[in-house]
Amino acid sequence: MSEPGLQVVVRFPVGVPLDIQGPFLLDAEKRLRASTGLDVRVVKDLMGDDSKLRVRMTIEQRNKL
Repeated sequence: MSEPGLQVVVRFPVGVPLDIQGPFLLDAEKRLRASTGLDVRVVKDLMGDDSKLRVRMTIEQRNKL
């Protein structure tokens, strides 16, 4: 597998529809590559669970919920 280039991470707020996000990421990547000549990868930030309590729980504890 080739080495990854520069990674640009985009975080979408809840109100941005999923069907808009993909085309936006692709367009942004194309524009950045064209304007910089660099191997730029535009990716979506996958936000994890922000519950401080759940983050500290073991897998067994989480499965009991």
